[in-house]
Amino acid sequence: MSKIEPQREGDPGASVSSIEDARRRRHVETLTLHHGDFLRSLARKLCRSQLDPDDLVQDVLEKMLRTPLPPVANERAWLARVTHNLFIDRLRRQSSRREALVDEPLPPAVVEGDDPRWWEQLTKEDIVAALQRLPVEQRTAFELFAFDGKSYDEISTTLGIAKATVGTRILRARQKLRAHLTSERGDD
Repeated sequence: MSKIEPQREGDPGASVSSIEDARRRRHVETLTLHHGDFLRSLARKLCRSQLDPDDLVQDVLEKMLRTPLPPVANERAWLARVTHNLFIDRLRRQSSRREALVDEPLPPAVVEGDDPRWWEQLTKEDIVAALQRLPVEQRTAFELFAFDGKSYDEISTTLGIAKATVGTRILRARQKLRAHLTSERGDD
């Protein structure tokens, strides 16, 4: 078994490696300069609220520094493919973590004293009663979304209103429900 000697500055192998690293860094800097805005925009579109887009861009740049860059005709398309693949990998990792958490038993709840919080004591009847206090338009949109599991597009089609209006009605319904329940039960 031979011992690997550290490369010294005068070593030809060290200079080839450092030259290649310098080339790769320059190439990554050039790609980032020319396609950085595209890369950040794509990461924001992919991530939405699921992941941090800045982390995804960082992962793409790290991958470009670690691996040899293939000679590609369309750098933007190649960057998009790498970004998309890393995004899918992150989603899979996140999903597997959630599955692992589901299998683990939940720790006992930490409650100050013996009195449970008011929202822990809510019954279905309490929520239905609070829902009846909402305007019909908001209640209908909220029930279709929360109880029937319909998407904004499906609700929009069913009610014959714009998708943005669906979102507004659901948001206002949530706010009013919270206000009704909080004023009746407590202020936490």
